[in-house]
Amino acid sequence: MESGCSDAVRDEEEVLWEKVESNRNILSRYINPNKLTPYLRQCKVIDEQDEDEVLNSHMLVSKVNRAGRLLDILHTKGQRGYVVFLESLEFYYPDLYKLMTGKEPTRRFSTIVVEEGHEGLTQFLMNEVIKLQQQAKDKDVQRVAILGKHRTLEDEHKKLRLANQELLAFQERYNKMKEERNNCNDELMKVKDDNYNLAMRYAQLSEEKNMAVMRSRDLQLEIDQLKHNLNKVEEECKMERKQSLKLKNDIENRPRREQIFELERENEMLKMKVQELQSIIQPGKQVLPDSEKAILDILEHDRQEALEDRQELVNRLYNLHEEVRQAEELRDKVGCSSIEPSGFTNAVRSAGPWEPSTGCEK
Repeated sequence: MESGCSDAVRDEEEVLWEKVESNRNILSRYINPNKLTPYLRQCKVIDEQDEDEVLNSHMLVSKVNRAGRLLDILHTKGQRGYVVFLESLEFYYPDLYKLMTGKEPTRRFSTIVVEEGHEGLTQFLMNEVIKLQQQAKDKDVQRVAILGKHRTLEDEHKKLRLANQELLAFQERYNKMKEERNNCNDELMKVKDDNYNLAMRYAQLSEEKNMAVMRSRDLQLEIDQLKHNLNKVEEECKMERKQSLKLKNDIENRPRREQIFELERENEMLKMKVQELQSIIQPGKQVLPDSEKAILDILEHDRQEALEDRQELVNRLYNLHEEVRQAEELRDKVGCSSIEPSGFTNAVRSAGPWEPSTGCEK
């Protein structure tokens, strides 16, 4: 029968703790074990070792883990642990107490009164008051520190505001400088393009200059060649001029037409005399006297000299005609205007064509 009662009690405890487990996440999130452990120790639900494990264990790094470990320890204490836990919630976390039980908190502290009596409750409350006073002092100190920190932060805020204004000024200046830099970059790109175009133009002009220099050299060579040809032509012109002057002098010194006609008449007369003498000598082949024979020899000698002089004049005139013709052909060929037909050339032309005789008439 006792075992049946213990099973019933155990089942009842499990039912109670099922409510706690169903709200375990909420309880672990909002419960602070530092607040609950003094009351739980005062009610002798946990001992000092349990409190030290919950609050100082290195394995429990977060408040949620410590609250979960506290619930596990209270779960091992059975119904008493559940009741004392609800009383602690009623005192420290009335909202969670209402969530667990659905009742408004009354703060009767029945367990601690039973365990410690009213003196124990008074002592507990005094301890809590002392804790609250200490917490209030700590909060005052913290408030003073916070106020000092607030003033420091305000000063820093002012400094930061001034720094922000300076930064805004620097930012504005930076934007202007950036805009100027972009404009300078655009101008630089434009200058680079212009420089590139100028370089291309310079290269083109250099190439044209080189071509012009080469053309100038070719022209200079042509000019030198033309100068050489001109000098050569001038030399030829000088030679032709000298030859023309010589021809002019020769033509001016030649016998005149009247002299030539006179010589021709004398030649004809001599021919007639020779024929008369031959006609006298040949028919009878008579022996002439010495006086006539001497006269005949003189006449024959004069005739031979006259024929030789005539032949020499004819040959000389023919040579002059040939030289004049060659000079005119050379003048027409080289285009030398300095060689012009002069008076002596006209005189030679006016003399008419001359043919060299092939021999002396007898």
